[in-house]
Formats: sequence, structure tokens, C-alpha cells
Amino acid sequence: MMADKKKLLIFAHYYAPDTASTGQILKDQAEGMLSEFDVTVICVVPSYGGTIEDKYKTQKYYFEELNGVKIIRVRVPEFSKTNKLSRIKNIVSYFFGALGASRKAGKQDYIFTISQPPILGGLLGVLGKWQKHNTLGGTIGGLIYFAGYKVKHR
Repeated sequence: MMADKKKLLIFAHYYAPDTASTGQILKDQAEGMLSEFDVTVICVVPSYGGTIEDKYKTQKYYFEELNGVKIIRVRVPEFSKTNKLSRIKNIVSYFFGALGASRKAGKQDYIFTISQPPILGGLLGVLGKWQKHNTLGGTIGGLIYFAGYKVKHR
């Protein structure tokens, strides 16, 4: 029953259908946890290559669902991988947008973060934990841990 499941919020810069490998791996992990968790992912709009489709340029947040995983996509500026300033602007936009999106995600029981640069994911996790008053998790050896609760990757 969906009401009995704990809620898991994942902060990730990229998520499918974005082509970043972390986004694809995270998709598999998130979908594999659906039997035990109600999963919500906060990520950027598809933009791994630096450009953003027109359909993702009109709103601050986009609410989607992919294979049972709820997704809140944050609009960020386009960037060039060769221009450090544009990359920084993109990362900072995601950081503040993700904090705002976490308010829209509702109450969550657990938070998991994976993001580049690593300090960004750590800060989002700590601030999200403080904001949501819940448990912060991470990855160790292919398993995901939440304060003593272990979920096997399928």
C-alpha cells in the first residue's frame, strides 16, 4: 500500500532522460526502491550537453513522473562546458532552485544526495535534513544507507 511506504527525497543534478551516467544509474536505483519507498527526485531540467529544450524554459519547476518516480525538475541557465563561469552559474542556480523545490516535495522521511561537485550534494543534504527534520543518507559500496536502514540496489 502506497500510504505505508516511507518517503525518500533524492537530490541529484542529473536524472533520466538526461544522458549523464549518474542520471541513468540513479534512475535504476530509484526505480529499484519503489517497492519500499515513495521516491521523489529533485534535479535540473535535461541539460547535460549545456542546452535546454524550449519546453523547459518557461517555468521555474516542472513536475513529472517517470516509471513511478516523481520528479521535480529545476530550470537552470544553459552553459558551456568550456566556460567555467557559465558552469558555476548553472550549479548555483540548481542549488537554490533545489532548495525551493524541496518545499514543494512535501514531507519526506529520508533524504539522499548525489551531485557534482560533491560539496553541493552535501550542502543540499544537510540543509534539506534541517528543513525537513528527517534522516540523511548516502551510498556505500553500491548500497544505500539511511541511519541504519539498508536498501539493496536491485
